[in-house]
Amino acid sequence: MENIQDLLMCPVCKEELMKNLECSKCKSKFSYEHGVFNIVAPSLSDNQEILWNITEDMLEKDIEDIRKKDASAIKDYNAHKNKETIEAQKIHGECMNSLIEEFSGTVCDLSTGMGSMLQRLLNSKNKNFSIVCTDIDKYVLMKTRKLKQTDDKRVFYVATDGRYMSIKDESFDYITSLAALGNIPESNKVIRELYRILKPNGKIVIQSSYIEKGSKSFELAKSKNIERGLVEEYLINDLKNAGFKNIISKVVSKAIWAENPYDLIPVAGDTQFYSIIEAQRTK
Repeated sequence: MENIQDLLMCPVCKEELMKNLECSKCKSKFSYEHGVFNIVAPSLSDNQEILWNITEDMLEKDIEDIRKKDASAIKDYNAHKNKETIEAQKIHGECMNSLIEEFSGTVCDLSTGMGSMLQRLLNSKNKNFSIVCTDIDKYVLMKTRKLKQTDDKRVFYVATDGRYMSIKDESFDYITSLAALGNIPESNKVIRELYRILKPNGKIVIQSSYIEKGSKSFELAKSKNIERGLVEEYLINDLKNAGFKNIISKVVSKAIWAENPYDLIPVAGDTQFYSIIEAQRTK
């Protein structure tokens, strides 16, 4: 990819951005800070809850201090997992790794967060693709960029709302994600956007998980308006309605979720079904 700005557009009116990141039509102004293009429009996205609690002050701290705190939090998080979940997630990750080996062209990582999927992409022996990391929160992208400290010229960072993506039509060969469709409200809107920004014959390859309808997890997800991305039946219907073809939804492992203060969903005692979802835009 020669210039990431060639892929960007105003999320409000869908028009070109000038070099200074001002919309050529509606004059909305966006920014570039700490290596991250911030192309989120408050008029569209103020109702989206930001799950991360990262501030500019945190980003100014020593990188090793940030690493130590993150490592401690991850260790504590993993300590709450049961053996069944750890094994299921290992299988899940290995399946995703094998699919990444087939990628080429330009890859969009939806809802990058702290970079778990980004790390899989970077670790792949396959280097035949560039990566555009996206998230609604510019600060989490800034932190991830700082922590990865990668000089890989293939990697770019764009803050954008998954429901109103500031990406031009037909920009990507592949779209990846780790659990994004189960965390963003109105996932049907997100799926339509994914279809729009894929090139013809482009594919989504998503590492996700399902819950069962009628479970405690399902009722909680409904109350947060995120159930459509967590139930296989709903998700496949939304993919079909958006125009996707060749849809494959494969459960590769499952586990009963243990009590974990870090995760709202699933609820302890419910079964989580770890899946890989593939779908193609054919035209």
